[in-house]
Amino acid sequence: MPELEFTPREELSDYEWDSERKDWNRPDLDRETLKRLSERNTLDGLVRIGFFVSILAACALATIQVSRYSLWLAIPILYLYYFFYGFWVAIAHELQHKTVFARSFDWFSEIIFFFIQVLIWNSPRYARISHRLHHRHTMVRGIDPETEWPEVITSKWLRKHLLKRLLRFAVVGAVYDLFDVVKVHIARSLGRKDRMMRDHCSDKDIAVIRIESLAILLIHVTIAGLAIWFRRWEPIAFVTLAWQIGTPFEDMWHTTEHIGRLYNVKDQRLCTRSIRVSPFIKLIFWGLDDHVDHHCFPVVPSRNLPELHGILSKDLAEPKNMVGCWQEMFAIAREKDNNPTHEYVPVTL
Repeated sequence: MPELEFTPREELSDYEWDSERKDWNRPDLDRETLKRLSERNTLDGLVRIGFFVSILAACALATIQVSRYSLWLAIPILYLYYFFYGFWVAIAHELQHKTVFARSFDWFSEIIFFFIQVLIWNSPRYARISHRLHHRHTMVRGIDPETEWPEVITSKWLRKHLLKRLLRFAVVGAVYDLFDVVKVHIARSLGRKDRMMRDHCSDKDIAVIRIESLAILLIHVTIAGLAIWFRRWEPIAFVTLAWQIGTPFEDMWHTTEHIGRLYNVKDQRLCTRSIRVSPFIKLIFWGLDDHVDHHCFPVVPSRNLPELHGILSKDLAEPKNMVGCWQEMFAIAREKDNNPTHEYVPVTL
């Protein structure tokens, strides 16, 4: 990878976030093109979700069938199931934006969104408020709840961040994470508030989050309880622990979106990173690869983001593949070890 060039933060004063104006610099796009690209397609959404569910179901059935002959041979197939399971978050992400189905199907979108949020252990209301803040205040310290990392990303922190995800592959880390997420939902169901809930959630939001968190706990406890009662391992393997083991696979792509980018700036090209993926990953990643484009124009459904990227590409950095993104993140972290105020600027300003 070419040597990265860094810029002292004080030389980027024109791009500092303005807490009063709260506006974003973004590439020009004419109104008619944006309107066309923002059109939703219910059939497309149904087909893509159906395709994804079919893959998961095939992996689950194959795991069960092979396990009747050998549990050891079933493990690789089970991990293939986990690999795909982590990509539920990509579908959930677009459902948060309500761009998967036509507006007349918003009620159906909410049902699917709740179902997926149960599978990935998160309150739908909490997720939606968090993500709305993330888009309005991307990488703004103290406000964006989805990028609450250290302000200075050191190589030590990045190694630990990566190690935590790798440990979840080995189940041990997944079990620890499961206990952690259960504690979070118990706290939410009891009305205990984290920073985001205190600062940005109304009393009605808190009440809904409490009910949803309690419902998620009861659903998962029921599934695990029935599995133990009937002495079946499948519900625990396919549902209870699936998110904790599966998400690190998807996260190897997903976590590249913002780590190492600039805090407190008003240009999405500086605080967000796109990633180049294979055609198959693109199929199940639901537009998260064209992430800068998505942040610039979040009303555009994922199916139209490749076309949008073609229009905006001259103003954006060339996306790297997953290995290249991680190399870039570590190169930025190593620079931060010695020069915390130096920033990597990925585009010509």
